[in-house]
Amino acid sequence: MKQDDKIILDIKRLGINGEGIGYYKRKAVFIDGAIPGETHEVTITKSLDKMNFAKSERIIKESKSRVQVKCPYYKECGGCSTMHISYEQMLEYKKELIIEAINRYTHLNPKHFEIKNTIKSEYDYYYRNKAQLPLKKENDKYSACMIQASSNKLIPVKDCMVQNKVINKLTTAILKMADELEIPPFIAKFNRGVLRYLSIRVNEKNEALVCFVCYEKSEKIKQLAKKVIELPEVKSVYENFNTKLKTPTIYGEESNHLEGDKYLIMTINNIKYELYPTTFFQLNTSQAKNIFDIVKKTAKLSKKEIVLDAFCGVGAIGLNLASMANMVIGIENNKESVDAAIENAKINKIKNAKFICGDANKLLPSMINDGKKIDVIIVDPPRVGLGDEFIKTLKKINIKRLIYVSCNPATLAKDIEQLSDNYQVNSITPLDMFPNTPHVESITLLVRKDTK
Repeated sequence: MKQDDKIILDIKRLGINGEGIGYYKRKAVFIDGAIPGETHEVTITKSLDKMNFAKSERIIKESKSRVQVKCPYYKECGGCSTMHISYEQMLEYKKELIIEAINRYTHLNPKHFEIKNTIKSEYDYYYRNKAQLPLKKENDKYSACMIQASSNKLIPVKDCMVQNKVINKLTTAILKMADELEIPPFIAKFNRGVLRYLSIRVNEKNEALVCFVCYEKSEKIKQLAKKVIELPEVKSVYENFNTKLKTPTIYGEESNHLEGDKYLIMTINNIKYELYPTTFFQLNTSQAKNIFDIVKKTAKLSKKEIVLDAFCGVGAIGLNLASMANMVIGIENNKESVDAAIENAKINKIKNAKFICGDANKLLPSMINDGKKIDVIIVDPPRVGLGDEFIKTLKKINIKRLIYVSCNPATLAKDIEQLSDNYQVNSITPLDMFPNTPHVESITLLVRKDTK
């Protein structure tokens, strides 16, 4: 098979990026926008040794799960790659993605433990509580953009259907102010300009924290901040400087508070969290609450246990568990997040939680070597999963319950496989943190096999 060949293809399953996958002469063919159960006429766009990529020319047999896409930027943007699939069907596919990862990366049989149905999001549109929008200026007007999937192209978007409506409203108002002040945009081609990104975060009350990510310093940003703080929803305004040109990182190291409150308060389960521009926090507020509730139920604490919250961020999960534990110890590599976690414990008057800055892969072995007793471990690692040293230590120690919060089915499965000699999977709960995308979170309970 070669490029530009045309074939008829039955779509068998959904890929991790939301593409349909069919097979031709036992080789996988990936087609954007195709749904399992459909038949497409496709043209091969790229032919590799182990797989092919194709585009659909027409749908011969259409799935009953195909729905009309509401977003006008859907095809050009590519960020919400499953918006053409009904929400209920997508919940089932997300459960299947976890099962497929276990079948592919482990020797385990998913039928031997409980994989629950995917927990749906309260909102499948306008759910994201934070936006980090690249900016560009055309015809003397600023546009907030999305980065086109699989490219660096900026796609102007006036009303993103997965961002909180307040974020969309504020974006329009703020960029109009920036235009009026004639703030120079950052232009990568010339390595010059001021405004680079606009970041907006909202809490459960739809109060907002705004941050201007800049390349160059300008007094006009302070003028803009004074205008923005007058908007009724805005409670805090920051500036941040990112002068690195070739980096996927949005924020630089320098941040300055310009107007309003020093932080935004997010409240979940009566626990308050101080959030700053660069603070990591779950992007779907209602689903964050579900994660905390599921972890609390799964941990089965009796106020006697020492709980380790590894990769703890601002202490979101650990602080929710503190009332049911003897002690919560959080480990986090980001100093700003640790400082926020410590402050969050103070403002909530939680005295049985402490937070340590450092690499969990190194600190856990050190804690165990020093004789620290731990009863339950909660892990919420980045997409790359747990580190080798962390896993080696887990295999050596007698932890009753290990709760793994994952944002990547592949690395979850690979880590479970490494732990399978020592830990038994009890249950996996998929959770839809990002509707209209193929991403799926999950909460896995692992129980030590030799625990009496």
